[in-house]
Amino acid sequence: MTKISVSTKLRAVKEYIGSNSTLASVRRKYHLADLDFQIWVGIYTRFGGGPLLSPPKVTGDFRLNLVKWKQENLASISATCIHFGFRSPASVYHWECIYNKRGARALLNLRRRRKARHGHSSRRQPKQAITAAPGPESSPTKRKLIIKDTTRRLKKISWLEKASKKELAQVIYELKAKYLLKDLIDALPISMSTYQYWQHQFEHPDKDELEFKAVIKGLFNYYEAEYGVRRLGAQVRAYYQLIGKAAPNHKRIQRLMHEMGLKCTKYNQRRCKYDSSKGSNGKKAKNKLNQRFMSNRKYQKMVCDITEFKAHNGQKVYLEIIKDLATNQILTWAIGQRPTLNFALMPLQKLLDQLPHTGYQLTLHTDQGWHYQHNTWRKLLRQGHIRQSMSHRATCLDNAACETVFNKLKAEIGQDTSYQNQAELIQAIEEWLHFYNERRIQTKLGNQTPLQYEQSLVA
Repeated sequence: MTKISVSTKLRAVKEYIGSNSTLASVRRKYHLADLDFQIWVGIYTRFGGGPLLSPPKVTGDFRLNLVKWKQENLASISATCIHFGFRSPASVYHWECIYNKRGARALLNLRRRRKARHGHSSRRQPKQAITAAPGPESSPTKRKLIIKDTTRRLKKISWLEKASKKELAQVIYELKAKYLLKDLIDALPISMSTYQYWQHQFEHPDKDELEFKAVIKGLFNYYEAEYGVRRLGAQVRAYYQLIGKAAPNHKRIQRLMHEMGLKCTKYNQRRCKYDSSKGSNGKKAKNKLNQRFMSNRKYQKMVCDITEFKAHNGQKVYLEIIKDLATNQILTWAIGQRPTLNFALMPLQKLLDQLPHTGYQLTLHTDQGWHYQHNTWRKLLRQGHIRQSMSHRATCLDNAACETVFNKLKAEIGQDTSYQNQAELIQAIEEWLHFYNERRIQTKLGNQTPLQYEQSLVA
């Protein structure tokens, strides 16, 4: 290939800038390489013809500053050449490889070598091969050590291929002081460009990202670690809409919560359930609800159940609720020390006192507890013109709409044995019931509380 002189390249640059010709047409006219011609045009536009006629002096500091600027700004080779007024892209690529493989010291100590003559080139090759080649066992041993250190830092991941690029880049960033960067890249399944991207993210974190994490963590702590991704994501988006900023995506919220280790674990604990079926048998009703828990009219479908708590001193507390399936609101409840018949009748009596005339069929669903088979319970239902429905035997899913309330209650107030006596436990239960109706949002209700949803139905 014919070598093109500097004056010819400079003439081509001036012709391109001084005329309406395209970059490709001028490049083809003078038989110039695409990348070289773009760099020459960029340097001439920024600095004039000075750096093209007399390039900057290449020193160790110049090489190091050039490579560091390129990696810190994630710049391309052409943009780096234009920024420094340097017209040799091949040298930039060569210097960056040396910096990544052997570090800054090797780049500072780099010396220009004279081109070897044709007759002497064959004699130098064996010597260079001997000095450059590593020992036969050093590379495999170092690779094993790198993988061992990486696996130790990624405790939750069984194999490296399962780790994300960010996690691998974080490990490399921590191990750079112990191993060469080249050896880390060769041993782990990540490319140099990917690592450089994440290195820039680690060293120059986004201020908006830090603020976003602070908002997520603040709301997570405000709700006492009771909200998972869906409900906390709704609160975060509502907050950003309130301050007039763009609402973040739920996937981004989930990713950042995973990175910060924010996870709601209160619902993972198993607790014993109260069995009210032990007792005298009365008359059982058919299952009219059949797990159809959806309703758009208040009081049309209701569920009722009893659960048991036990304080630290061994004293027991019983709770019975009646829940409306249209608004998910707890209509009435009773808290007592013994699950007697009078205790079970209290929420139903309160419901009858507040029940308006609806004009449509009302249904109250329970399990097959002895309270609900009692003649007095059935008599009160007839007075209120309420149809009775019962779950099948040993089928908790038939009353799952009520069981979920007890599950949330026991998870969010903490262990019942952490309360010293009945009084403390009863106070905590009553506070949570008001919180459930008035302040606890539900994704099923469109991220509204039961009272807010009831008002929207009325409107």
